[in-house]
Amino acid sequence: MNLFGKFAISAALAASFLAQPARADLVIQGRAAQALHCAAMLYMVSDKLYEAGLIDYGTADRAQTNAVAMLAYVPGSDDQKVKAMGQRFEKLMRTRSLEQLMGEYNQTSDWCVANFL
Repeated sequence: MNLFGKFAISAALAASFLAQPARADLVIQGRAAQALHCAAMLYMVSDKLYEAGLIDYGTADRAQTNAVAMLAYVPGSDDQKVKAMGQRFEKLMRTRSLEQLMGEYNQTSDWCVANFL
């Protein structure tokens, strides 16, 4: 994926994150599902930390760029990846409190980075 593609995905993810709920009806399994989950958590956590003023824009941007890079392990077109991320955002927001999401991210982030970056 080239730099323009990463920027386009990142912009689409931001729009998807803001325009909840997203329905993609995609089924992603196995390692690809793990990468998608890691990417969604990293993207959401960095967004929430930035909104709370706990990290600066550059840190949030790097984290979200890394989240997009994790999508290299997810099959499909850029549009399908954006839809899958929107679906994962919605599921994470529906099934976890912000505190639970942060805790899950803290417990799994090293594994996610080691496996998908």
